[in-house]
Amino acid sequence: MKRALFAGMIIILTLSACGKLSTGVSRNESFKKPDIKDEYCGAYINFQYCKCAFHNEYCDQIGMSKGQANKYVNEQYDKWLETLLLDFETNCRNSNGFIKNNSCNYCDSGFMAANDACINDTDIQTEDEKIALPDGPYNEDCSLKQDEFESDWKKYSDIDNVIAPTDRSYEAQQALAAYDEMIDLMAEGFGLERDIELENQMQAELENYRQALVQNIKINLLKSFWRLSWVTYSTIKSGSSLGNSYSSLLTTGATVETIGAGLKVVQGLTPASASLAIDTSSLSGKAKSVGANVALEAIDSLGDPVKIATELVKSSTEATFPSADITPEEIDILRQQHLTKGVISEILAESKATNAKRQARLDEIESRIALLEQEIAGWELKEKDRVAASLVESCQKLTAPKPNSD
Repeated sequence: MKRALFAGMIIILTLSACGKLSTGVSRNESFKKPDIKDEYCGAYINFQYCKCAFHNEYCDQIGMSKGQANKYVNEQYDKWLETLLLDFETNCRNSNGFIKNNSCNYCDSGFMAANDACINDTDIQTEDEKIALPDGPYNEDCSLKQDEFESDWKKYSDIDNVIAPTDRSYEAQQALAAYDEMIDLMAEGFGLERDIELENQMQAELENYRQALVQNIKINLLKSFWRLSWVTYSTIKSGSSLGNSYSSLLTTGATVETIGAGLKVVQGLTPASASLAIDTSSLSGKAKSVGANVALEAIDSLGDPVKIATELVKSSTEATFPSADITPEEIDILRQQHLTKGVISEILAESKATNAKRQARLDEIESRIALLEQEIAGWELKEKDRVAASLVESCQKLTAPKPNSD
């Protein structure tokens, strides 16, 4: 399918026999760049980037200025163009041709492409003098066995953890850099998704507490208050900033003697290391040190961020909290502190605003990861094309025919 599209996208200028062709060359095909607006925009990049770059439209949707979008579109177009040129060169060499000045010169019947020329079969070594084909996915003419190459190409490539990152090909280095950025973003996104879920569940518990205060349900309000304090202390102990929004609930509640004493008990009950204490920073640079696949497995091993948040909240329902021995007067103080003075409303507003920022950042991360996945696929395709061209060139050099001395 790709080859069909490729053929339709590239304009080939063919020189017939009436033009000046080198000896043994049957025809010449020149590579010409596809039009960026007509053939690239919309088909290989989101049309909004092009609209912003060339018409100053949709710029708000992609978060770029016209100049930024223009630079981005042209950079991506140049990368795409490189893959087309590599395909063109690979197809040329696989069809008994050689590349010169971005043109493919196809050798006529009775000639073989070698050393940037078409050499007459009569000048080629005899069968006994031929050099054996090197190991690899080769046909007799040094063209590639496509099925074998498709399945094994990476073992000939620089996408190999044994090769130091700085010693790899440019294409493999770019793929690795994109992998590293993606791993960092995935780790950050994991933390954000976990915190969003935990914050949502804390908001729901705070609403339960407010309703219990309004309805004067002593057991329910204490149950919710102790759960909120448990989760708040757990997040603080794990080094997370999640509990910051709820600290005012605890400090104002502590003015009630029973609550103040109970909070000391709850604080002592919370584990020293909560399930939130996951060091995602250790994943940074992991793709370069141990390989992309191992780094992705490390991300998977972190688990389900929503489940982790839910388990932490669930643990608050299983803890043994202080008794519900609170007087009506103390409930009135809590109602005054948390309802009349608007502490609960302020906490909810701050919590929701914080979660909105988290969600906005998470959306940015997911969009960037999607682009990085495309970049990785593009760089790996370029590496694949580089490997194909290198294998063919290496075989042709090794088996290059030498003219007879007769």
